[in-house]
Amino acid sequence: MPSDAAKSSLDIAVGDTVVYAAHGVGRVVAREQKRVDGTKRDCVVVELDGELRITLPLLEAAERLRAVANERELKDVGRTLASGPSEPDVTWMKRMKESKAKLAACRAVELAELVRDGERSERAARLSHGERQVYLQARRLLVRELCSARGLDADEAEAWIEAQLALSGKNGD
Repeated sequence: MPSDAAKSSLDIAVGDTVVYAAHGVGRVVAREQKRVDGTKRDCVVVELDGELRITLPLLEAAERLRAVANERELKDVGRTLASGPSEPDVTWMKRMKESKAKLAACRAVELAELVRDGERSERAARLSHGERQVYLQARRLLVRELCSARGLDADEAEAWIEAQLALSGKNGD
């Protein structure tokens, strides 16, 4: 019996805007049947960032796709950006592993955590090359999600992120 997530994947329609883990916002451009391992399966085709297209069987789509952040989630994103940084007392290797896992999951609040902590470290010139790449990718993904969720352009989304980050200094963090 399919899980609730798998059942909801059956509701994926052409034209839906979705978030694909680690790649960000995309649009469902087709539903089709494909032969996978000798079995016909219902699949969705998602176009990401212009020219990248992926085809996912529906059960896999249920695990890897999610809806764009709603207003409640965006409020959590704003609170996360405005909050104090997480404790950086872990080793560099553990911090990178955790950061890459958050980036791969592509959940809006976790992207906000990466942006918040990366922004502060970037300003203090404390980011390694790898950490900087993770921070920049998280920021790009968060900007795209904000653009899609709120109908903003990239500059407006960047300005909103900066405004939220600026609030942490006013809150004494």
